[in-house]
Amino acid sequence: MKIGVAMSGGVDSAVAAALLTEMGHDVVGYHMKNLPDRLFEIVPETKKVCCSPSDTTDAFKIAKTLGIKLKIIRLDELFRKHIINYFIEEYKHGKTPNPCVLCNDYIKFGALMDKALEDGMEMFASGHYARIIKHPTYGISLAKGKADHKDQAYFLSRIKKERLGKILFPVGELTKEEIRQKAKDLGLPVHKKRESQELCFIPDNDYRRFLNAEGVKLPEGDIVDTEGNIIGAHHGLSFYTIGQRRGLGISSREKLYVIDIDTIKNRLIVGSYEKTLKKRFIAAKPNWFIDIDNAELRCQCMIRSTMKPENALVHIEKEELTVVFDNPVSAITPGQLAVLYDGDIVLGSAFIESVES
Repeated sequence: MKIGVAMSGGVDSAVAAALLTEMGHDVVGYHMKNLPDRLFEIVPETKKVCCSPSDTTDAFKIAKTLGIKLKIIRLDELFRKHIINYFIEEYKHGKTPNPCVLCNDYIKFGALMDKALEDGMEMFASGHYARIIKHPTYGISLAKGKADHKDQAYFLSRIKKERLGKILFPVGELTKEEIRQKAKDLGLPVHKKRESQELCFIPDNDYRRFLNAEGVKLPEGDIVDTEGNIIGAHHGLSFYTIGQRRGLGISSREKLYVIDIDTIKNRLIVGSYEKTLKKRFIAAKPNWFIDIDNAELRCQCMIRSTMKPENALVHIEKEELTVVFDNPVSAITPGQLAVLYDGDIVLGSAFIESVES
């Protein structure tokens, strides 16, 4: 088949392209450029992030090693509209955004995938740790990869269901160690390349600088305890998130965590770890991979990519979900994504709107 591969310049997508080439497919690499190269001039050589000029250079090296064609696709305007503007607006409203999940939806498996299909590619692949499988109940499904601790299916849970039939995840059955060994065996120049950690459009990881440059004014305010007593000062609500303990700048005999962000009174509310534990929240804008024909759903839920799935009951009403965990969970955060699972199968996802006591 003719297969387009999203090639970031990293080891995962490089091995994905290599595996498909070994199978005899006609592979073309697609490398997206979402930001001007000058943005990365502020980043020290030791801090490379996704979509940087060095990634583009690496993508060309990989393509040359594999003997495949590489296309550079500029998506700056779409990236600004759907990702950067969303990120800014969420912070303005005191929420903690998750731009990577929207990038996978609108950009990687949206505009970039569309470009590959328009070019005559029959399938579109990437180096994500996830799988597309045929489930006896749900049909074509998105599932976690073999390396469960890397669960990138979480970040893919906003992809539209109808696109799954055109997507391949060639490394989904492999571990990171197996991928690096495969890259080394093939002589790929990126077999030791470290993974990106920072947001691509904030390569120095300085959110304050970025938001200030975007004209976002973040007034300082009070940090208060659960009784309303002022115990410190915050530097702008956007720089804090629910469950945060470090970097609060307050001294206390007990460990204090952010338990709420009060945008109306411009206050940061802190308390004990127990106060971060909640069972119930409201989520909106669901994206389903299954047919919903009832008002309740028993499943497992993750409210961040690093947590263990927790059992929950989901009450479904049109475009709004009420999720009730069997046991309290720490740091349910408005703006973040709640992803619903049946074991390894992703059932759907929705954005957390509010948390109920």
